[in-house]
Amino acid sequence: MSTPTIPDTCPRCDTHEVSLLTESPVPGRWSMYLCGVCFYSWRSTEPGYATDPATYPAAFKIDPVDIPKMPVVPSIPARRA
Repeated sequence: MSTPTIPDTCPRCDTHEVSLLTESPVPGRWSMYLCGVCFYSWRSTEPGYATDPATYPAAFKIDPVDIPKMPVVPSIPARRA
């Protein structure tokens, strides 16, 4: 069993902080990767438009400079009794 090749570039933000998040319980089926900058995650079995920075949809690209300026999503309020 070989170690999966970790992509060197995030498809969404084009940074190079990609790490292996997890692997399939069935060895060799798929690997899941995570970007440490924009937190985009993807499986190795997804189509190229979701995994290749060159073909990832421009409308969904994120500039890492803009991340700190993005609004914080509010937490879900507690259930009423």
